[in-house]
Amino acid sequence: MQTPQTLHRTLGPLEIVFLVFSALSPAMSVFIYGDGVLRMAGTGAVAAVMAGGVIAAVAAYLYAELGAAFPRAGGVYPSLVGVLGPFWAFPYITMMMVAAPTVMAFGLLGFADYVRVLLPGLPQLPVALACLTLACGVAVLRVRTGAVITGVFLLMEVGALALLTAIALAHPSRSLLSALAHPVWLNHAVAQPLPIATLGLAVVSAIFTCSGAHWALYFGEELTDAPRRIGALVTWIGVLAALIIAVPLILVVLSAPDLGRILGSDTPVVSYMILVAGPKLTAVISAVLVIAIFNALVVGVMGFGRLYYSTGRDGIWPGPVNRLLAHVHAGSHAPMAATFVLCLASAVLMLAGQRTLLIFTAMQNIPEYLLLATAVLVGRRTGRSNGPFKAPLHPLVPLVTLVAAGGMIYSALMDRTAGRPALLLVAALFVGSWAYFRFRAKQPSAWTPAAADPVDP
Repeated sequence: MQTPQTLHRTLGPLEIVFLVFSALSPAMSVFIYGDGVLRMAGTGAVAAVMAGGVIAAVAAYLYAELGAAFPRAGGVYPSLVGVLGPFWAFPYITMMMVAAPTVMAFGLLGFADYVRVLLPGLPQLPVALACLTLACGVAVLRVRTGAVITGVFLLMEVGALALLTAIALAHPSRSLLSALAHPVWLNHAVAQPLPIATLGLAVVSAIFTCSGAHWALYFGEELTDAPRRIGALVTWIGVLAALIIAVPLILVVLSAPDLGRILGSDTPVVSYMILVAGPKLTAVISAVLVIAIFNALVVGVMGFGRLYYSTGRDGIWPGPVNRLLAHVHAGSHAPMAATFVLCLASAVLMLAGQRTLLIFTAMQNIPEYLLLATAVLVGRRTGRSNGPFKAPLHPLVPLVTLVAAGGMIYSALMDRTAGRPALLLVAALFVGSWAYFRFRAKQPSAWTPAAADPVDP
């Protein structure tokens, strides 16, 4: 389905960099997601982050190849439709339609919790809703305006990370070799050798922590000369993101003066800052972190709003839903209706609570990596991904990604409390999506993908 209103190609490479790095938020990745890796793996976080960073950077080449062939709003789904066909792409689309507001709801509640640390006594849901309202207001502005605003915030969080890196470099405590050769973790407050299975789970978390280059694909329809530019942009962003996030985390481990106190904390990176830099400087960095989380939420709303828009534009749903989601505001050229629908769904899902939200969001990378690698392998063989950018050393890059996805599946199955239920939930969602797709295929208004034609190089 086509509509007279469309997104406009008005963004340059620098503005894409601002938006993508704001979405992946290096500071949030280090201080929040990095905390999880440190608590899970102890000094083994060094090996986990190194491995996770490499895998995330390698996977960026796959996003780059497919994004250059299909530079349209919607993330990776237009590429999956064009290469694998709608039957295989539809479950992924369904998963992302659910995952997008779920990720936003989890981030909003996390933002509220962090604000409440700085300002105790504030209620969680009202703070999260206020943040969502403000983020939605920024997200429906012209995309270039949003890029400039998020770029200013991004410079602040990069400065905070640079300060953390400088402090860690000035306080070395152990060698890289010792952290790699003899990783230890805290098991009931006792330092013990790190089990291999736990290291595997930490690598899975580190892949998520160091990832983010795929955000560029959500804005591919608004990048000028996208087929030529987006491939190189995504690959460089993938490498830089892995470095910017991994290096501070590694240095925190190598310079931590009191591992027991830091690894035993609920917030290891903040505890490290308090111990090494003092509470005043830590308070300043914590305030910057609140800004960084809000910045990431703004770009998350912008990106996921374009995902919702693209499904309506391509006529995936019944007619009234398509017309609503595909509406583009004439003044701002932003997908305003789709953005509002996303924000409403995020607000409702916040009622589910953080644990429930986390169970689902934990596993979304697995089907994405499997489909992404398969699409590149099939696209090369059939010529369907006929874009100007090609991942090097083919087929090594997609094969490495498939191995990484297999490792993530194994780690999820070994985790009975969260990983296994989340994996089963994703599998059930895929089966249900296929059933709905078969039902819709019999209807006169069945989806006939408009996104299946690659862009000529």
